[in-house]
Amino acid sequence: MSSTKIKTVFVLATVLCATSFVVANPVELTAARQQGGAVIFYVAYQGQLRDILFNPIVFNQVLVNQGSAYDNDTGVFTAPVAGIYQFVFAAQLCRGDHNNVWYFMVNGNEGMACHAQVSGPDTTLNTCYSMEELKTGDQVWVKQRVGSCAWASTISKTITFSGVLLAREGVSTLGGKYGSGSSCPLATTGRRKDTMSSSVGRSASLSHVAITLLLCLLLHYISF
Repeated sequence: MSSTKIKTVFVLATVLCATSFVVANPVELTAARQQGGAVIFYVAYQGQLRDILFNPIVFNQVLVNQGSAYDNDTGVFTAPVAGIYQFVFAAQLCRGDHNNVWYFMVNGNEGMACHAQVSGPDTTLNTCYSMEELKTGDQVWVKQRVGSCAWASTISKTITFSGVLLAREGVSTLGGKYGSGSSCPLATTGRRKDTMSSSVGRSASLSHVAITLLLCLLLHYISF
Protein backbone atom coordinates (compact mmCIF):
# COMPACT_ATOMS: atom_id res chain seq x y z
CA MET A 1 0.00 0.00 0.00
CA SER A 2 1.44 3.40 -1.04
CA SER A 3 2.17 6.16 1.47
CA THR A 4 -0.57 8.32 -0.08
CA LYS A 5 -3.10 5.54 0.35
CA ILE A 6 -1.98 4.99 3.97
CA LYS A 7 -2.45 8.69 4.71
CA THR A 8 -5.90 8.64 3.13
CA VAL A 9 -6.93 5.60 5.19
CA PHE A 10 -5.66 7.31 8.35
CA VAL A 11 -7.65 10.49 7.65
CA LEU A 12 -10.82 8.52 6.90
CA ALA A 13 -10.42 6.46 10.05
CA THR A 14 -9.97 9.62 12.14
CA VAL A 15 -13.10 11.22 10.69
CA LEU A 16 -15.00 7.99 11.23
CA CYS A 17 -14.03 7.85 14.92
CA ALA A 18 -14.95 11.51 15.49
CA THR A 19 -18.33 11.09 13.81
CA SER A 20 -19.03 7.96 15.81
CA PHE A 21 -18.35 9.84 19.06
CA VAL A 22 -20.84 12.58 18.16
CA VAL A 23 -23.50 10.03 17.25
CA ALA A 24 -22.94 8.02 20.41
CA ASN A 25 -23.18 11.09 22.65
CA PRO A 26 -25.64 13.62 21.16
CA VAL A 27 -27.78 13.88 24.28
CA GLU A 28 -24.80 14.04 26.61
CA LEU A 29 -23.22 16.86 24.61
CA THR A 30 -26.53 18.76 24.51
CA ALA A 31 -26.97 18.28 28.25
CA ALA A 32 -23.45 19.53 28.92
CA ARG A 33 -24.16 22.71 26.99
CA GLN A 34 -27.41 23.25 28.88
CA GLN A 35 -25.92 22.71 32.33
CA GLY A 36 -25.04 26.25 33.27
CA GLY A 37 -25.35 25.58 36.99
CA ALA A 38 -28.87 25.77 38.37
CA VAL A 39 -29.54 28.24 41.20
CA ILE A 40 -32.38 27.24 43.52
CA PHE A 41 -32.84 27.23 47.27
CA TYR A 42 -35.56 26.37 49.79
CA VAL A 43 -35.08 27.07 53.50
CA ALA A 44 -37.27 26.99 56.59
CA TYR A 45 -37.38 28.67 60.00
CA GLN A 46 -38.00 26.52 63.08
CA GLY A 47 -39.73 28.33 65.92
CA GLN A 48 -41.69 31.55 66.34
CA LEU A 49 -41.10 34.99 64.89
CA ARG A 50 -43.00 36.92 67.53
CA ASP A 51 -43.56 40.69 67.54
CA ILE A 52 -39.93 41.87 67.23
CA LEU A 53 -37.73 43.04 64.38
CA PHE A 54 -35.89 40.36 62.39
CA ASN A 55 -33.60 41.83 59.75
CA PRO A 56 -32.78 39.49 58.24
CA ILE A 57 -34.70 36.40 59.25
CA VAL A 58 -32.10 33.64 59.43
CA PHE A 59 -33.81 30.52 58.11
CA ASN A 60 -32.00 27.80 60.01
CA GLN A 61 -33.13 24.68 58.13
CA VAL A 62 -31.66 24.35 54.64
CA LEU A 63 -33.68 21.92 52.54
CA VAL A 64 -32.34 22.80 49.07
CA ASN A 65 -29.37 25.02 48.22
CA GLN A 66 -28.24 24.16 44.69
CA GLY A 67 -25.64 26.68 43.66
CA SER A 68 -24.81 27.46 47.33
CA ALA A 69 -26.12 31.01 47.00
CA TYR A 70 -28.02 31.07 50.30
CA ASP A 71 -25.94 31.68 53.43
CA ASN A 72 -27.35 29.79 56.41
CA ASP A 73 -25.31 31.91 58.84
CA THR A 74 -26.64 35.29 57.69
CA GLY A 75 -30.00 34.46 56.08
CA VAL A 76 -28.90 36.29 52.93
CA PHE A 77 -29.13 35.08 49.33
CA THR A 78 -26.38 36.40 47.04
CA ALA A 79 -26.95 36.19 43.28
CA PRO A 80 -24.10 34.17 41.75
CA VAL A 81 -25.01 35.30 38.22
CA ALA A 82 -27.00 38.14 36.71
CA GLY A 83 -30.54 37.25 35.73
CA ILE A 84 -34.21 37.21 36.65
CA TYR A 85 -35.03 35.50 39.94
CA GLN A 86 -38.30 34.60 41.63
CA PHE A 87 -38.57 34.51 45.43
CA VAL A 88 -41.31 33.12 47.66
CA PHE A 89 -41.92 33.78 51.35
CA ALA A 90 -44.56 31.86 53.30
CA ALA A 91 -45.56 32.20 56.94
CA GLN A 92 -48.21 30.66 59.19
CA LEU A 93 -49.77 33.61 61.02
CA CYS A 94 -50.07 33.59 64.80
CA ARG A 95 -53.52 33.73 66.35
CA GLY A 96 -54.56 37.06 67.74
CA ASP A 97 -54.43 40.61 66.49
CA HIS A 98 -51.09 41.25 64.80
CA ASN A 99 -50.20 43.68 62.06
CA ASN A 100 -48.05 41.28 60.05
CA VAL A 101 -45.64 42.85 57.55
CA TRP A 102 -42.61 41.28 55.94
CA TYR A 103 -40.39 42.71 53.21
CA PHE A 104 -38.28 41.25 50.46
CA MET A 105 -35.08 43.22 50.95
CA VAL A 106 -32.84 43.86 47.93
CA ASN A 107 -29.38 45.22 48.72
CA GLY A 108 -30.71 46.73 51.94
CA ASN A 109 -33.75 48.39 50.35
CA GLU A 110 -37.32 47.42 51.13
CA GLY A 111 -38.85 45.84 48.05
CA MET A 112 -42.23 44.19 47.92
CA ALA A 113 -44.20 44.22 51.20
CA CYS A 114 -45.98 41.08 52.32
CA HIS A 115 -48.93 42.07 54.53
CA ALA A 116 -51.56 39.86 56.19
CA GLN A 117 -53.90 40.05 59.16
CA VAL A 118 -56.23 37.67 61.01
CA SER A 119 -58.27 38.20 64.15
CA GLY A 120 -59.21 36.20 67.18
CA PRO A 121 -58.53 32.45 67.08
CA ASP A 122 -58.05 32.34 63.30
CA THR A 123 -54.79 31.48 61.56
CA THR A 124 -53.77 31.10 57.94
CA LEU A 125 -50.74 30.44 55.78
CA ASN A 126 -49.75 33.61 53.97
CA THR A 127 -47.64 33.33 50.80
CA CYS A 128 -45.96 36.16 48.89
CA TYR A 129 -44.06 36.19 45.60
CA SER A 130 -41.50 38.60 44.25
CA MET A 131 -39.57 38.72 40.97
CA GLU A 132 -36.32 40.66 40.68
CA GLU A 133 -33.77 41.28 37.96
CA LEU A 134 -30.47 41.03 39.79
CA LYS A 135 -26.83 41.63 39.00
CA THR A 136 -24.05 39.34 40.13
CA GLY A 137 -23.47 39.93 43.84
CA ASP A 138 -26.88 41.48 44.57
CA GLN A 139 -28.32 40.32 47.88
CA VAL A 140 -31.88 39.41 48.88
CA TRP A 141 -33.31 38.52 52.27
CA VAL A 142 -36.56 38.70 54.27
CA LYS A 143 -37.19 41.33 56.95
CA GLN A 144 -39.92 41.16 59.60
CA ARG A 145 -41.36 44.40 60.89
CA VAL A 146 -42.07 44.92 64.58
CA GLY A 147 -45.55 43.67 65.55
CA SER A 148 -45.55 40.73 63.14
CA CYS A 149 -45.93 37.15 64.29
CA ALA A 150 -45.51 33.78 62.59
CA TRP A 151 -44.98 30.30 63.95
CA ALA A 152 -43.58 26.93 62.92
CA SER A 153 -42.67 23.70 64.65
CA THR A 154 -39.54 21.67 64.07
CA ILE A 155 -41.37 19.57 61.48
CA SER A 156 -44.14 21.79 60.08
CA LYS A 157 -42.01 23.98 57.80
CA THR A 158 -44.64 26.74 57.84
CA ILE A 159 -42.14 29.62 57.67
CA THR A 160 -40.14 29.29 54.47
CA PHE A 161 -38.09 31.31 52.01
CA SER A 162 -37.19 30.07 48.54
CA GLY A 163 -35.84 31.33 45.25
CA VAL A 164 -34.94 30.19 41.77
CA LEU A 165 -33.04 31.61 38.81
CA LEU A 166 -35.61 31.90 36.01
CA ALA A 167 -33.51 33.36 33.21
CA ARG A 168 -30.06 34.71 32.44
CA GLU A 169 -28.33 36.24 29.42
CA GLY A 170 -31.65 36.43 27.60
CA VAL A 171 -32.33 32.70 27.87
CA SER A 172 -34.84 31.13 30.22
CA THR A 173 -33.54 28.34 32.43
CA LEU A 174 -37.02 26.79 32.08
CA GLY A 175 -36.97 26.77 28.27
CA GLY A 176 -37.56 29.48 25.67
CA LYS A 177 -36.34 33.09 25.74
CA TYR A 178 -37.43 36.23 27.50
CA GLY A 179 -37.40 39.77 26.20
CA SER A 180 -39.57 42.12 24.19
CA GLY A 181 -42.51 40.33 22.63
CA SER A 182 -41.58 36.92 24.02
CA SER A 183 -44.04 34.48 25.50
CA CYS A 184 -44.04 33.05 29.01
CA PRO A 185 -41.09 30.63 29.43
CA LEU A 186 -43.29 27.96 30.99
CA ALA A 187 -45.55 27.87 27.96
CA THR A 188 -42.66 26.92 25.67
CA THR A 189 -41.00 24.29 27.82
CA GLY A 190 -42.68 21.23 26.31
CA ARG A 191 -42.34 22.42 22.72
CA ARG A 192 -38.66 23.17 23.19
CA LYS A 193 -38.02 19.71 24.57
CA ASP A 194 -39.83 18.13 21.62
CA THR A 195 -37.89 20.28 19.16
CA MET A 196 -34.60 19.43 20.81
CA SER A 197 -35.38 15.70 20.78
CA SER A 198 -36.36 15.72 17.11
CA SER A 199 -33.25 17.73 16.21
CA VAL A 200 -31.04 15.24 18.01
CA GLY A 201 -32.81 12.41 16.20
CA ARG A 202 -32.30 14.02 12.78
CA SER A 203 -28.64 14.71 13.51
CA ALA A 204 -28.10 11.12 14.60
CA SER A 205 -29.72 9.77 11.42
CA LEU A 206 -27.62 11.96 9.15
CA SER A 207 -24.49 11.01 11.06
CA HIS A 208 -25.25 7.32 10.62
CA VAL A 209 -25.46 7.84 6.86
CA ALA A 210 -22.12 9.68 6.90
CA ILE A 211 -20.50 6.85 8.85
CA THR A 212 -21.77 4.29 6.35
CA LEU A 213 -20.40 6.25 3.38
CA LEU A 214 -17.04 6.77 5.09
CA LEU A 215 -16.82 3.08 5.94
CA CYS A 216 -17.54 2.08 2.32
CA LEU A 217 -14.90 4.52 1.08
CA LEU A 218 -12.39 3.17 3.59
CA LEU A 219 -13.01 -0.42 2.50
CA HIS A 220 -12.68 0.64 -1.16
CA TYR A 221 -9.22 2.13 -0.56
CA ILE A 222 -8.03 -0.87 1.41
CA SER A 223 -9.11 -3.32 -1.31
CA PHE A 224 -6.97 -1.62 -4.01
